[in-house]
Amino acid sequence: MQTHKIPVFKPWVSEWIARSVIFTILMTCLFSFAFYSSPAAAMGFYGIQSTDVQYGMVVMYGSTVAFLALDSRIVKYFAVRKYLLIALAINAICSVVCFQFKDWTLFVICQFLQGITCALTSGIVLQLIFPRLQSVRARVIAYSLLYGSIQIAVPFYSIYTSVVIHFFDFNWLFYGFNIILVILTCIVLLTMNGKARFTKKLPLYQVDWIGYLLYVSFILILGYVFVYGRQLGWLDSQLILTLGLSNFAILLLFIIRELKIKRPLINLQIFKTKNFVVGLLLLFTFYIFKGSTGLAYGYLEVILGNHPLSTIPIWIAVILGTILSIFVTSRFVLIGFNLIRIIIVGFGIMAVYYAYMILFVSVVGETIDFILPMFIYGVATGVLFVPIVSFTASSASPKIAIHASLVGIFARFTGFITSLAFSNELQLFTKSAVREKFRETITEANQQLPVTLLDIQNQYMNAGSDMYTSKTGSTGYLNQMISHQILARGTRDYYDLMLIGVIFVIVILLLTPQIQNVFLKLRKSSIPY
Repeated sequence: MQTHKIPVFKPWVSEWIARSVIFTILMTCLFSFAFYSSPAAAMGFYGIQSTDVQYGMVVMYGSTVAFLALDSRIVKYFAVRKYLLIALAINAICSVVCFQFKDWTLFVICQFLQGITCALTSGIVLQLIFPRLQSVRARVIAYSLLYGSIQIAVPFYSIYTSVVIHFFDFNWLFYGFNIILVILTCIVLLTMNGKARFTKKLPLYQVDWIGYLLYVSFILILGYVFVYGRQLGWLDSQLILTLGLSNFAILLLFIIRELKIKRPLINLQIFKTKNFVVGLLLLFTFYIFKGSTGLAYGYLEVILGNHPLSTIPIWIAVILGTILSIFVTSRFVLIGFNLIRIIIVGFGIMAVYYAYMILFVSVVGETIDFILPMFIYGVATGVLFVPIVSFTASSASPKIAIHASLVGIFARFTGFITSLAFSNELQLFTKSAVREKFRETITEANQQLPVTLLDIQNQYMNAGSDMYTSKTGSTGYLNQMISHQILARGTRDYYDLMLIGVIFVIVILLLTPQIQNVFLKLRKSSIPY
C-alpha cells in the first residue's frame, strides 16, 4: 500500500480516541502562550520591562505566522508522525534550555523556534481535521471547535500558570511543559502509524526560502517597531526610523518576488477576490478590540489587588462565555443566517462589554463585579471569530483558498500588534491627561490637602506607628491613592475610545449594502488557519 493511503491512526484507534489525540495536540501547541499569562511574573523572573514581555509574545506569534506559509509544502515531504515528533523534540529541547538558563535573549530565541513548532503542529492538526469532514455541517462544527480551542487557550493556560506560580516559581512552567510533551510523545507513538502521509512525498524543490526569510524579517521588525515605538519616541528615534525604512524596502522586495515567481510563498492575487479585503479589515479590527482585555486584567491586579488565584473565576467566565457563544453561533451559521448580521451582533455585544467596564471601573470594587463583563467579552469573541474567519475564507476560490488563510492569520497578527501599540500609546495619553488634571487640583494652595494628609497620618498613629513613620507613610499612601485614581480614570477613558471605535465599525457595516447579503460557502479544499 502506498504510504499516503495508510491511515494516520492505527486500526485499533477509534474515532473518538483519534479526536481526543488531535485536540490534545492542538492544546499542547498553544502552550507557549502560558509564559505570557502572568507578565509580572515573567518581568520579575527575568528582570525585564513590560515591553520586553510583549515583544517575546510577538516573536513567538510572528514566527508561527511566517512558518505557516512554508508548512503547507514541508508537511508533504515528511511522514506525519515523524514530522510531529520533530516538533515535540524541538519544543522539549527549548524548554530544557530555558529551564536551565535564566537568560531573556535565549528565551526569545527559543520562543522563535517554538513559534515554528506551533505552526508545524497546528498545520498537522488542520490536515487531520478538515480532509475527513465531508459535509458543510461537519466543517462548520470543526471551525467552531478549532477556533473555540484557540480562543479559550489563553484563559485556560492563565489558570494553569496562576496555580504553578502560586506554589512554585516561573521557571517551573518549563518543567510542566516538558512533562506534557513527554506524555504527548508517548500518545503519538502509541496511536499513529509511522509511515502514514497526507499526500505523496513531494521533494522540497522550488520552495520559496528567500520569500520566507523576507516575510519573517518583515513580521519581526514590524512587531519591534509597534512594541518599542512609544518607548523610543517613534520617529524621533534613529533606530525606529531606520527599522521602518528598512522594513518598507523588505516589503517591496517581498511583493516583487511573490508576483514574479511560479510558486510564491503567498499568492498575492488573493487580494483581487471580492469581499476578501473586507474580511481582512474585520479580522484586523476584531483583534484590536480583543487586545484591550490586558488593561482589564491589569486593573484587577493593580487597583483591586487581585491575587492570580482570585482571578481564576474571571478566566472561567471568559471560557464559558466563549464556548457557549461559539456553540450558538455555529447553529446560526448552519441554518444559513446572514454572516454580516451575526458579525454586527458580535460587535454590539463587544460594545456592551465596554459600556459595562466604563460604568464599573473605579478605585473600589470586588472581583465578583467583573465576572459578568468578562463573560460578556467571552460571548463577543465567540460570536465574532468564526463568522469573520468564515466570511474571509469562503470568499476565495478553491485554487487559492490556502493563501486566503495565510493572509488572514497575518491580518490577525497585525491586529494584535496594533492593539499593543494602541494600548501603550492611548494609556500613556489618557493617564497623562488625568495626571495633569490632578496636578492642577492637588497643590499646596488646596486647603483639603493638609487635612487629608493629617487624617491618613492619624490612622497610621492609631495603628501603632510613631510620628516619623506616620508622616512618611501618609505621603506614600496619598501617592498610591492618586496613582490608582489616575489608572482608573485612564482606563475608563481608554474604554471610551474603544466603545466609540466599536460603534463606528457597526455603523460602517450597516451602511455598506454590498456585503449585507453574504452567506457561508465553505469548500472541502478550504483549510483555514
